[in-house]
Amino acid sequence: MDKLEKIIKKRLAERGLLKTTEGAQVCFYAKEWGVDLFQPISFSRGILKVFVKSSSAAQSLQIREEELIAFINSKIKKELVRRVKISCSNY
Repeated sequence: MDKLEKIIKKRLAERGLLKTTEGAQVCFYAKEWGVDLFQPISFSRGILKVFVKSSSAAQSLQIREEELIAFINSKIKKELVRRVKISCSNY
């Protein structure tokens, strides 16, 4: 299985799609972790951008930011996410 993963990553990198697929994976795992807490927006250069509906949800996420980062990085088996940027309609 490890060989297949390496082949796929190599082919994606050759086509310039590796970063895009990693970003999609990060957003997928973020949504899995924070089912009703937030909505992932994007991932770029180590920063995961998310949207929350209230300032209390933003504060809750801010407190658990390190937990979210550790969860995503452990799922991907790579230290991709360094920070979470939170957007809120009334933040």
